[in-house]
Amino acid sequence: MNKLVVLIFAVLVAFLSCDGRDRVKKSNAQIQSESNLFQTFKKQVTFFPEDYTETTTDTILSNGFRVKIKNYTDMNHSVLGYTTVNSIKSKQYYREVISEIEVFNNDKIIFKNNINEDFLLENKSNYVNTEIYIDELKSLQTNTLQLIASHCIPNTKDCNTYRIAINTSGDYTIKRQS
Repeated sequence: MNKLVVLIFAVLVAFLSCDGRDRVKKSNAQIQSESNLFQTFKKQVTFFPEDYTETTTDTILSNGFRVKIKNYTDMNHSVLGYTTVNSIKSKQYYREVISEIEVFNNDKIIFKNNINEDFLLENKSNYVNTEIYIDELKSLQTNTLQLIASHCIPNTKDCNTYRIAINTSGDYTIKRQS
């Protein structure tokens, strides 16, 4: 019985000593910073990609076309996206990708341009140019250069795909596929 009374007394003292007297003379900001409450209200900002990236592709096709594609990150233009996980609001900036295309036919330059939203005649604010690649099979079948460009909203399946056909004289057509 004595042990039970001592145990109840110890628990009672423990509960009564947790009344917050140690925080009486502290400001709310000091209390929040000590208990890391600022982390719950913190907004995280990230960039994709974080740093400047650049890739270069040089392709020679058997129908006489040679293509140089230089993809690089536009550090000045990006699309903003938001997510909230566990009450932490995150901002993600998705940087634009610009593709410099040089097309040669029989070692003569016939086309040189930047593929971006201005070239694709799309002024949609939520879309980002993601990739451009060569459709080699279609290029060989039609004796033209066939490029596929993708224009997407980040973190969604909403993408527009464009086929850019360049003939031997450097004239091009753009067709939206989806």
